[in-house]
Amino acid sequence: MVIKVYVSTISFSQEVKKNQQRALMILESKNIPFVTIDITDPGQEDSKDYMNENARPKGNNKVPMTPQIFNDADYCGDFDDLDMANECDTLGDFLKLTDEQKKDIKIGITSLVPDDEKAKHQDSQPLTNGVSTSREASQEKRPPSDEPKETEEKTLEEVNEVPPVSVITPAETAIEDEEQTRDLPDQLESKDVDGEVEKEHEEVNEDEVTKEQVEAAAEEEKGVEEEGEVEEEEEGGEEEEDKGVQEPSA
Repeated sequence: MVIKVYVSTISFSQEVKKNQQRALMILESKNIPFVTIDITDPGQEDSKDYMNENARPKGNNKVPMTPQIFNDADYCGDFDDLDMANECDTLGDFLKLTDEQKKDIKIGITSLVPDDEKAKHQDSQPLTNGVSTSREASQEKRPPSDEPKETEEKTLEEVNEVPPVSVITPAETAIEDEEQTRDLPDQLESKDVDGEVEKEHEEVNEDEVTKEQVEAAAEEEKGVEEEGEVEEEEEGGEEEEDKGVQEPSA
């Protein structure tokens, strides 16, 4: 007796493709021998007709949807029936196996999540402190190694390489404040001296400016007086000329 699984390798339905993959996964995990028959193969026209005649379509489907499972010529069911039998651990009865064949079946429910989807599921699990919260056991147990110790030693070396941070104690702060307070009178006295010197320079500059202004004013007055004397002399000369002209006529 041979278990036959009728599949369609060129189906456009993603659901059909997943159901076919899961059906084969269940049978392989249970160590149940089977053969697959591709009804889309041009050389399997008779097998396609046989499946359509003996399998039972479900829902609104006019023809049975793959995968369809047979035990030789005996119809067993579709993927939903296989999945239910796997969950109820009654695959032997579902596949119509003999008692000897049932002994070879592995006990337990087979996960229907493919490896690629399982990896995606693990990647989408939330992290707690950088560790995944998934409870699924790892498929491969890694042998113990000295990696944690090496990591700890490397961490200690990195810590030792960090330059020390200078810490100012309260006593040092008090000493600095005392020194600043001690230097404060000197600084104030220096500022006062600088202010007085600047003030003296300003007064000297003001005196120089005043002297220059007084001298300039004096020169202007002197020039005005000289101009007045010149004008008076010119007027006196004109009067004498007039007198000289008038005397001969008398």
